[in-house]
Amino acid sequence: MMDQKRFLLSFMPIAAALFGLGFTLSGCGGSESGAGGGGGGGSGPGTTGSGGGTSTGAPTSSGTGSDTSTSTGTSSSGSGSTSGPGTTTSSGAGAGPATSAGSGAGGSGTIECDEPGGTVPPLKLTEVAGGLTQPVFVTSEPEDASRLYVVGQRGTIRLVKDGELQSAPFLDITAEVYQPDSDKEERGLLGLAFHPQYATNGRFFVYYNTRSRTIALREFRRSESNPDQAQPQAGQAEQQRNTLFSFPVLVGNHNGGMLAFGPDGMLFVGVGDGGGSTSDPDPDNNGQNIEVKYAKILRVDVNNHPTAPAGNVPGGDPYVWDYGLRNPWRFSFDRCRGDLYIGDVGGRLFEEINIEPRGQGNKNYGWSVTEGGTCLKDDQPTSCDSPEITRPVVAYDHDSGDGSVTGGYVYRGSRIPALRGKYLFGDFETDRVWMLTWKDGVATPRSSLSQDLQSESTIQGLASFGEDAAGELYIVSYGGSIFRIDPE
Repeated sequence: MMDQKRFLLSFMPIAAALFGLGFTLSGCGGSESGAGGGGGGGSGPGTTGSGGGTSTGAPTSSGTGSDTSTSTGTSSSGSGSTSGPGTTTSSGAGAGPATSAGSGAGGSGTIECDEPGGTVPPLKLTEVAGGLTQPVFVTSEPEDASRLYVVGQRGTIRLVKDGELQSAPFLDITAEVYQPDSDKEERGLLGLAFHPQYATNGRFFVYYNTRSRTIALREFRRSESNPDQAQPQAGQAEQQRNTLFSFPVLVGNHNGGMLAFGPDGMLFVGVGDGGGSTSDPDPDNNGQNIEVKYAKILRVDVNNHPTAPAGNVPGGDPYVWDYGLRNPWRFSFDRCRGDLYIGDVGGRLFEEINIEPRGQGNKNYGWSVTEGGTCLKDDQPTSCDSPEITRPVVAYDHDSGDGSVTGGYVYRGSRIPALRGKYLFGDFETDRVWMLTWKDGVATPRSSLSQDLQSESTIQGLASFGEDAAGELYIVSYGGSIFRIDPE
């Protein structure tokens, strides 16, 4: 018998795979149609087909308890700048200086870097906004947790101010954003990041699919007369001037879309491999080609663009920071340690969490030579067992219905002290939520928070996690709601 959540999903603009038809959103599905190929993995919000797979030598999990995790064997090279034992002024996670005592939607308090340990108390999901259309991300200004910004796939950014959803959109670029013409479309407005000095310069950046079949990274500014709205950009010339770069959409799935400022002040951009099918993953081998932007995390100096920052991968596209990623739908920086956590959506076999110590970069995460540590293509210049490939810290299979990892955040808020230092992530297809701790290159087995949060019955498509300026965490339900994770 179909449960209520799946019934509702079937009527969403992006349809569920109720009868093995496949289900895709922002970079999902092993194929653009979502069918065939042994059950393709999602990529971003999305689901697999009916296949799924197992493989010898890779971590597996039941999806409800803990799993076997593999360590990268490296440790963080820095922990960020701290001001006293319990707070930080690190500008990681795209949030700039984290010294706000924000209130309202995100609560109050500064970023907390002490990790008192102890038992995590019972948790709950508190709805802070509802009635939204296809939300895919939520974040706040770097210094004001009372203002949340919700990214809608069809081209709007809505403002939740002091806990109230404002009627007028903060930004509306619907006319420029690609509009889905089927119920399995993945494209749209996918990413948002505020400049670390947003409070003074009003700059912010969005990532979206255009109507002219390109992916664009573009800058906007806050209105000088009304902080609740963005400054309109009049005319094509101004739009082009404020576009940092654009590149063609290939197949249409695996678009990536995450934006976040790192602790070095650079803007990091997640781009998928351009699409493909489970029977022919990454047909252009974009994952291992450092000369293209696809299948990468890019690193951009927005203050000196188009000059590329020093330290990126040499010899290829000047903006490439990491490569070998199928679709890094959501990633984040630990606000205290500066480490980079990447949720990379798999194909038919495994979902990955990759963790990169602060500042290291230039990593090859294996796609499409490997998936979850399993060999896919052993005829490439980089072999499956090459030490150049960085293995995932966590990989889980699809045996329990999971199939589209949603990367999350390390909790650094003040509401739940025992949760500090723990990384939360989930799966779009099942709406399950897990946590793990990664320290000194070693990850604890993931443990489930799904039952505690009642996420499987509350969330209707776990499209994203979000973090506000006070370090509190949120879950974006593609069904139209934003929830904050609170202690009971």
